[in-house]
Amino acid sequence: MLFRILCFLLLVTSFTCFSQRIVRRIKLDKALNEISGLERLNDSVLIAINDGGNTPHIFFLTTSGQILKKTFITNAKNSDWEDLASDDAGNLYIADTGNNSNNRKDLCVLKVNAQAAFLSDSIAVEKIDFAYGQQKAFPPAPKEQRYDCEAVYWRDDSLHLITKIKAKMVGRENRLPEDYVIPDFFGNFIAQKSHDSLNYLVHVGNKGLQDLVTAIDCKKGKIAVLTYASLMIYSLETKNNKSTFSVNYKKLRFKWLSQKEAVLLFSDAISFVAAEKHNYLGGPYLYTIELP
Repeated sequence: MLFRILCFLLLVTSFTCFSQRIVRRIKLDKALNEISGLERLNDSVLIAINDGGNTPHIFFLTTSGQILKKTFITNAKNSDWEDLASDDAGNLYIADTGNNSNNRKDLCVLKVNAQAAFLSDSIAVEKIDFAYGQQKAFPPAPKEQRYDCEAVYWRDDSLHLITKIKAKMVGRENRLPEDYVIPDFFGNFIAQKSHDSLNYLVHVGNKGLQDLVTAIDCKKGKIAVLTYASLMIYSLETKNNKSTFSVNYKKLRFKWLSQKEAVLLFSDAISFVAAEKHNYLGGPYLYTIELP
């Protein structure tokens, strides 16, 4: 209870207005009470998942939030599904990367063809297992708990895992999220730190709970970073034949309160944000937002 009250107070103090950018807010079906990831199948269909402890289903929704169908994953459980990503070949990646206690030894990303999943009632997935090379204890000491991940995106044949640094860590400079990379194919890998974090994650903030990264998406030369307090949009630029995220970005701070856990760059003009049900803040909600 104390944690929930603290979350609420931090959220209340962090919001300023950009409500004019919200096109609409839709209350989702209770089947998505713990919605934690969003992706795009096509111009009219969204993909969603629930957080850990729920059944291993992929949900397919209209852009107005109505559930069209759900597909059961036959060979994996939902330990702690936290985000969705997709690649240029139509593959969907389900990030079973939630690690709130920093004690998991079964972290993985599930891979499946999105269209095949849409056309099936049940389907098997490939499994991409990984571990953090720096983690030696399960769990580590409180000051070393850096291995919870709620945000994953695909780029250039790799999956990027964005860690959610705990607010209880000492020193604000140590709370900045980190970017780890693994391949996007079947296997067992050690996640390696990416230098991309120097280009954009440093701007997210490190004030504690309100700046924890809860979702991320990367598409068509843009990246969207979602926290409880804000949505940040970066552009991808190329210098010396190397792609990097520009330090020029737009930071939209939210007026409306909800437990936002998923973001999708749907088009050049529109982004979707999803919030799971919260005892004080309501939900689950699907927000349509005009991008700057």
